[in-house]
Amino acid sequence: MSLADLLPVRISILDRPARKHRAIDEVDRQKMLRAGADLLIKGLRLQLEEQEKRHEEVIARIDARHAEIVEGLERQVADLKRRVDVGVKAEHVIAKTQELSVEEIRRHCVMPLHQSPLANPAHVPAWAHKD
Repeated sequence: MSLADLLPVRISILDRPARKHRAIDEVDRQKMLRAGADLLIKGLRLQLEEQEKRHEEVIARIDARHAEIVEGLERQVADLKRRVDVGVKAEHVIAKTQELSVEEIRRHCVMPLHQSPLANPAHVPAWAHKD
């Protein structure tokens, strides 16, 4: 015996009369289409806002990196300028304190060791003599 046998009236899906629905008229169809379109537009706007936020974050990171690079290059330029200034000032001081110009000093005073008048191949230093 089952529970269905104990019920006084058997209700069957097939025994029910068919429901009558009114046909969807054009106004209801347009309302549904408009509501669907509104939902689609809202979703697309949300996606666009998210993409704009991501884009702004990427641009901010790129700007920060470019600022670091520019600062590094500016430091390098300042260091190179300082080095050039030191070199120019050193040559200027040499030119003021020497009777000869820098070019003459380089031409006459700088020579290979074997051409030096002080280089004597027969000379043996005192510390190298054996007693």
